Amino acid sequence: MDQKPAVVPVKVQKKKQSVLPAGGLGAVFFWVSLSVFLGATAVYFYSQYISLEKTIRVLKEEDELLKQENQKQRAVVDQLQAELSQTGSLLKSQEELLEKTTQSLKAVESKKMEEASGSTKDNSSLTKELENRLKAAFSEEIQKGESTVMLQKNGVVVRFAKSALFAYGGIKLSTQGKVLLSKFLSVTKPFLVNSQDSKIEVCSFTDNDPPAQEVQDVYPTNWEISAIRSAAVIRALIQIGQLPEGIFSLAAGGETNPIADNSMLEGKEKNRRVEITVYPASPNADFRATVNPSLINLEKTKQLQPHH
Repeated sequence: MDQKPAVVPVKVQKKKQSVLPAGGLGAVFFWVSLSVFLGATAVYFYSQYISLEKTIRVLKEEDELLKQENQKQRAVVDQLQAELSQTGSLLKSQEELLEKTTQSLKAVESKKMEEASGSTKDNSSLTKELENRLKAAFSEEIQKGESTVMLQKNGVVVRFAKSALFAYGGIKLSTQGKVLLSKFLSVTKPFLVNSQDSKIEVCSFTDNDPPAQEVQDVYPTNWEISAIRSAAVIRALIQIGQLPEGIFSLAAGGETNPIADNSMLEGKEKNRRVEITVYPASPNADFRATVNPSLINLEKTKQLQPHH
């Protein structure tokens, strides 16, 4: 019996079809397109690389600048810290100096206060003694109402009625007036000689009647009348007592500060007065206006009678 030959099946693999065109225009178009794509991609990434490289370079430059600026700022900070430390030391030295100066000033002020306290006590006793001596010297005039002696702060006031020193309506001292001023100097001059700070202030006052019509070209107001009388008193004191002009202060009260009623004749008489204040020590003068008596010429005005 004949045997049939065995049939072995063989798997034949089919050749896969390529996605790439094998040839022809399609293949050309494909490769050209691929080349263009790859070239564009390369150009894009290269430009990105260049841009990134530039950015990195700029960042490095900025970083370098920041480092330099940081070094500068650190140097400034170091300098400021050194200056601050030096300033702190200086301030501390100034505080110590200020503290020493304050203590020194306090000590000086305390010493001055002690000296002033002692001087005030001495001056108080001095002015009190001067007051008592003047009251004793002018006891007769005080009884007649021609004079008054008053104690005030730092000094003694001797008030003379105008009629006791001047003739009626006059601006020249009467003989009696010169006698009274001589008596005044006999008491006060020893007190003046013993103190370099001694001062004498002379202030004259009038009543409220205006100057007579015929003399108003020379004496427009009572200020001029009171000033000329104060000057006359100061000149007499300088001449009689041989005292320096520098210790005198001239004041004009005019019709201000009346001590009596100007509506009464008796009151007017009291308001016409001359007040001589003696300061054995440096005074706090109540009057600010001062005039050098040598500037007032009594000779040119002696014939004019203001009748005050």
